[in-house]
Amino acid sequence: MKCIQQDDALIFAFCGDLDNLSILKIKADVIREIDRVQAPVVKFDFKDVTFIDSTGIGFLLARYNQVQSYRGELILKNISPAIRRLFALSGIFQIMRVEKENDRKEVHV
Repeated sequence: MKCIQQDDALIFAFCGDLDNLSILKIKADVIREIDRVQAPVVKFDFKDVTFIDSTGIGFLLARYNQVQSYRGELILKNISPAIRRLFALSGIFQIMRVEKENDRKEVHV
């Protein structure tokens, strides 16, 4: 996982699997960084994510609530077709926005 600040956004770039084992390794760091910066926009980049399970979905929902607690916005980007299907089935797109990579405009899916 990489974390960078760009303008008013805090961007987390995840890689590999987002499962129970990997979430245990990154959870505390992500929580701490979001709390420390409290950026108005937090982006989760899934470009290099190959798999996500229910633990990853739970992590995503908890971070959404964390960012919402200070009135920030969590935006998803670079989602593969397989993960896009999972997010659609889980209802993630009903509450979170997706940034289109082509034009960087944020849209609801």
